[in-house]
Amino acid sequence: MLPGLAGGQIPRGAERNLQPWLTLGKQHNKIDENFVPGHWVGFGVKNAILSPNGVTFTAESKQNWSQLYGIRLEILLNEDRTFHGEVVVHTAKREAKSSYRTTAEVSSIAKFSLIGTNKTQFVDLPFSAFDKFSPFGETFREIKKVAIRGSYADGKKGQINLPRVDVIAAPILKLFSEARSLAGEKNAKLNYELKVMNCTNRTQSVNLAHHPYSKHVMRSSIKPNHLTLEPGEIKSTNIIVNVTDRVPPGGRERQKIVALANGQLGGDIELITARKLPHPYLVHTPERWQEVREKINNYGWAKKAAQWYLDHKTTDNRPGSRWPYAVAWQISGDKKYAALAKPGVRFNVGGKDLIQACEIYDMIADSGVFSSEDHARISQEMRERMHHINLSGVANLELQEARCGFTLALATQDFAWFEHFLYATDGVYDNIANGIMPDGWWYEGSVNYNVWVSRYICKMALAAEPFGVNMIDQYFTPGYSKEFRRLTDDVETRKREFGGKPFQKFGKHPVPQITLDQLWDSFIDHLSHDGQIYAANDGGEWSLTSDEGFEIAYMMWRKPAFAALVKRRGEGGRSLLYGVPELPKDTPKIGTRSAFSDGIGFITLRSQTPNRHPSKQIEMSLKYGTHGAYHGHFDRTNFNSMRRYDRSFYSSGHGLWYSYASFMYGMFVQSSVNHNMVVVDGRNQESVESRRLMFHSGSKIQAAAVETNARWSCPPYLGLQMQRPNRKEGESAILSGRERLAAEDVFMPIAVGSNGKELEVADISDWTERILQRRLAIVTDHYIVLADYLKGEEEHTFDNFLQIRGFQNIEGDSVRKLRHTDQMNTDPRLADQLITNCQWWSKDGTSKTRFRTIYDNKAHLNWRTLKGKEGDLYIDVHSAWPKKAEIMVGAAPEVRHRAGWTKYTIEVDNKIVSENEFSPWILGREDIDLKISDAAKKITLKTQNEDRRKGGGFILGKGASLFWGGGQLVLADGRVLSLSQLQKQNKITLNGIRTQVHGRPDTEKIKSGEDYYGGPVVIAGRPFKETLPAQPNGNGEIHIDLSGLNAKRFIVSIGADYPPGQVTKYQRNSFSTRSHGKSAHFLTLIEPFDKESSSMIQNVNAVSSTQLKVLLKDGTENLISIKGLDSKDTPSVNFKEIKNGKITAEEKS
Repeated sequence: MLPGLAGGQIPRGAERNLQPWLTLGKQHNKIDENFVPGHWVGFGVKNAILSPNGVTFTAESKQNWSQLYGIRLEILLNEDRTFHGEVVVHTAKREAKSSYRTTAEVSSIAKFSLIGTNKTQFVDLPFSAFDKFSPFGETFREIKKVAIRGSYADGKKGQINLPRVDVIAAPILKLFSEARSLAGEKNAKLNYELKVMNCTNRTQSVNLAHHPYSKHVMRSSIKPNHLTLEPGEIKSTNIIVNVTDRVPPGGRERQKIVALANGQLGGDIELITARKLPHPYLVHTPERWQEVREKINNYGWAKKAAQWYLDHKTTDNRPGSRWPYAVAWQISGDKKYAALAKPGVRFNVGGKDLIQACEIYDMIADSGVFSSEDHARISQEMRERMHHINLSGVANLELQEARCGFTLALATQDFAWFEHFLYATDGVYDNIANGIMPDGWWYEGSVNYNVWVSRYICKMALAAEPFGVNMIDQYFTPGYSKEFRRLTDDVETRKREFGGKPFQKFGKHPVPQITLDQLWDSFIDHLSHDGQIYAANDGGEWSLTSDEGFEIAYMMWRKPAFAALVKRRGEGGRSLLYGVPELPKDTPKIGTRSAFSDGIGFITLRSQTPNRHPSKQIEMSLKYGTHGAYHGHFDRTNFNSMRRYDRSFYSSGHGLWYSYASFMYGMFVQSSVNHNMVVVDGRNQESVESRRLMFHSGSKIQAAAVETNARWSCPPYLGLQMQRPNRKEGESAILSGRERLAAEDVFMPIAVGSNGKELEVADISDWTERILQRRLAIVTDHYIVLADYLKGEEEHTFDNFLQIRGFQNIEGDSVRKLRHTDQMNTDPRLADQLITNCQWWSKDGTSKTRFRTIYDNKAHLNWRTLKGKEGDLYIDVHSAWPKKAEIMVGAAPEVRHRAGWTKYTIEVDNKIVSENEFSPWILGREDIDLKISDAAKKITLKTQNEDRRKGGGFILGKGASLFWGGGQLVLADGRVLSLSQLQKQNKITLNGIRTQVHGRPDTEKIKSGEDYYGGPVVIAGRPFKETLPAQPNGNGEIHIDLSGLNAKRFIVSIGADYPPGQVTKYQRNSFSTRSHGKSAHFLTLIEPFDKESSSMIQNVNAVSSTQLKVLLKDGTENLISIKGLDSKDTPSVNFKEIKNGKITAEEKS
């Protein structure tokens, strides 16, 4: 049994600076420096407590007791009466939420019983007996209060006395050392300085002995082996262990040192002594490095890859920049490269840099660039660095931190630390057990993290193998709980406090083991034929052929499917360090079949049209499984992706990306509205365990159905909480909503709660009732059908969303244009307020909406690149059911730029009549209507503009976008003069205002209705044909001459243009088919094709909510009938193909 997987505590690799005890509160009239400052409440005379009352100690500051043994109670009870007591420790109330913890204090309790003797007794209550110690060890790093209470078993009142309460390092003796593991050459004698500490109030006579395990060959001597310790005293002894040549390099044995104190067991400690394994071994062993050199000599691609390392140049001393030099030393033997790598051996870094610093040292340790003093110093620095690495959870960054410790431990060959980082709670094994889903996916469900974690784990397995630790072929015991990490708050609290996130994983393990090759197996069935895999959660679309991951995987397991991915890299993309030079000739096809992964919850469907290249098949995915914790999106049933012609339909969710630091991350990016799914009331779908109802893969159709039954909440208001940087005394720990927006330098309207105050950041408001939601997807040779069913108890608005670039037109006999709205919704709590410039149509029948996604060098308008081969992907969306519905197309809030802080002033004859300051971007427009006096001679419009962003990530930059829009003067005679008319009359003068259009000569001034990049002006969702530029060069002024006009009113708007430039054809659109009621049915047909004239569909008609007729242009008719989507556990599909009145094919799921 691996203790880490059982939830046990693996001690840290070394301990230091320990005290025998810490008394809670300073004892009166006693000199004792070992006390915790604080105060007690509840004691009577002589520390008496009248049961069932209790006492509470509050420390002046938070206490870290995580490495101590427990609490010692000095207690006096009445004779022969049984007392039932309990001790409760409390953390301090947090000032701000962390990623996984609320602000609430955490309590942990341990109970004890004691029979009184009328004499002082001692109760040593170990922290391991407290209910939230294992695996909630971090609770004991932040203790603020200790409460002690209890009652007598007979139910009668009584007195107890509690003269003293201590936190103790051990019940009797504490044995500790700054190094519990050393490694040496054969026949070396290694010396451990062992400290022995008396944690009792009596003198202890201590005998020390080595109790060797059976058949062990490393013997030890102890000098001295007898000590006399006064209370609280610490003395040292030396443990000398002989490294025998019977132990091979990298081998090790344990030495158990036992201490008897006054004739009873006082304590023990286990040392781990190893025979030193020569470097290198972290990246490769000498044998594997020799294989790399042979590759270079025998294969042209390897020689070219090696040249990159040999030609590498940098002046940066970061380990990541110096790492290639270390590789160059190994492949060339030229000492100059080792010297160039040497500055990268530094340990005042973290993350990947820290790992690479260890690897550099490992690769060049034998080069001769280090003196013996250097080696000793480096070893000491690495040992010191391990003290500052804390295991804190199961997630990608937490695994990286565990890997840092793991790598440091192997680099120093300290196997006490190594076992801590490998086996302890939240260590490497715990991450493997609780982070890997039954189908091999990493639980966060983001492809980039999946790849990253998989590489990390495999590289750790390679590094551990030379020391006899076989992670490569090991069966790991899975973690069976939904809880993937230690969380003290219940699930409902987590959802309420963290924007709806449950921080759980879904699905069950069908077998009691996990193997590491499953990490790579998990990708195979979901990869496209060219190694591309779709975006999901916070992960963007990813090419597995551009990554070394499958090179590592094939080197380790030699699976033919892995080789198939490696072959797609081509010789120019091969990995020098991990590439197996000879690949099998015959490898399986990739990206051709349909598949599902129930753990992570992905279904990939691919058309199976005969004699069609995989790139021309239709590929799509549905999402239904584990949420993904911090990186999870609220999108069960999401039509997650579509691909054809090696072009990816613009992925929902991650296709529109801001940074983690932006409020948009929590409020929009992860929201249900940002996905291809049916959304209820513009809200966020609750993340609950969902299920796959059916899966079918045949020759004519591929089909799958999924279900969730969830409540719906608002998205987290203004995103997730952000801690205040550079906090000053008296300031709150977190930024308020207005401060959060000011930090990002953008405007959002205020949402007010029932108390009349602005909602707190991350507030998700109320939940709806549970709403059953089902989606069935069908893939045929030419199109996709999505059938949706939702049912609740109350009236709701249902929006069937698709996120698609390049709206072209909408048509249908019954389609009628209804209205334009600036926003899809004006509720400041909801994400759909950020969908702007919305056009609405009604339909009574089937509508066809065409989109064209362009893949060219201008397609990269967002931070996340649009993936695909150059060309077009047309998409016709046939909204067939309900027949009567509303259709909306609006601009999704893609990252463009923002205007920045803006102050405007309007003066009439030098008197200010209107002014304000705000930070417009997608939203934010001031609509101004002013009365003008008869005597007025001049209106002056002034603007100032600055970049005041102090946070929100690195994406949303400032750009020229300020405009006055819709300006007009209403004259006394009723006439209305527009700004452009006034300009023609030379009534308008611009001073300090930008009038240039990007890319045009300065002589060609900006036109009315044109933005600074030649596109239309749209301010907060409203198009303006009448505009004046307002972007100041310093302080901008516009003067309007009123002489001779007799103006009575001045009407104008000011705000930021969005989106800037001629980007309409590249703009991502939010498309919705809307219906209302207690339930909803939708039938949507989606046809992807590559040329405007190559659509195969003539007509689509919904006979009912479950029957669809599709007429193709070649005269073929498809009849699709769906049964049980609204009622049965296993819905079914019947597909018929009819030609010239005859059924030519039929398939049933």
